[in-house]
Amino acid sequence: MPTPRDDARIDLHLHSTASDGTLTPAELVARAASLGLAAVAITDHDSIGGVKEGMAEGRRLDLEVVAGVEIGIAHDPDRGLVEVDVLGYLVDPDDAELTDTLDRLQEGKNGKLVRQIAVLAENGLPIEADEVLAEASGDTVRRPHIWKVLRRHHPEFPVEEFFDRTSFGGDWHVSKEFSLSLEDSVALIGRSGGVSVLAHPGAYNTTFAKGGDLIDPAVDGVVEVCAAAGVRGLEVRYPYEKSRPYHNGEPLIDDRELALLVGHYDALAARHSLLATGGTDFHGSNKSHIEMGEIDVPYRLLRALKDAPRA
Repeated sequence: MPTPRDDARIDLHLHSTASDGTLTPAELVARAASLGLAAVAITDHDSIGGVKEGMAEGRRLDLEVVAGVEIGIAHDPDRGLVEVDVLGYLVDPDDAELTDTLDRLQEGKNGKLVRQIAVLAENGLPIEADEVLAEASGDTVRRPHIWKVLRRHHPEFPVEEFFDRTSFGGDWHVSKEFSLSLEDSVALIGRSGGVSVLAHPGAYNTTFAKGGDLIDPAVDGVVEVCAAAGVRGLEVRYPYEKSRPYHNGEPLIDDRELALLVGHYDALAARHSLLATGGTDFHGSNKSHIEMGEIDVPYRLLRALKDAPRA
């Protein structure tokens, strides 16, 4: 496979049916090839179950596929770590410790599902666990799967209320029985041969919805905490105008504000000597307004990840 040019287009944040995407890993890679991308990373939530299928399709189509994962770390509000995700790139999909730990994380999510459904039922919104598991196709269960089933049976219930009340701090929130701390996640990724990256920092902004502040100083603190914990990179390039908290059915920021936001995190990455990465967080029809490869992420960012010393 020829080495792509530094400016070739890539996408380092894609989800398949191994978590909460709607395309199989092979379909995901075929779509990337049809869009002319030079490389992609499959980064399913707490799962590498789709990586081997995607890599096999990549070899068939002469498209580079990076083995990745997105780990939702344990809530640590004292350090500002709430609903924070760490991406792992270039991990070994055959690493026994990694696969065993991700299996435990998925089991914990399935246990959480039973308790979450009980909370919904107590509040007049009954649904069946088997229907949610079918929606997730037996893989990692996440709140979008629960929401799809809930909407099917209770179409009048607002999506915003569901996600607000089931998020950390919400009155319907249910904790996972097993999760990894920031440091444990970074160490696990490193031992499996990978490079850890803090996902979409702007998504952790809690001040925008309240006062319209584009930059949240608390998020800058999260980046600093992650850098001190050994995280190697920061997902700088991201479609924030199509993602919460900067999107609510329509973009809440303009192109100038988007550029300021991305520029801020680019400078923050440089300040903390973090590698800059980027991706769309593509989920297929689960986030139909976001298309794979739609933002400018050049191949040179992947090259830098490959050249990074392994922990």
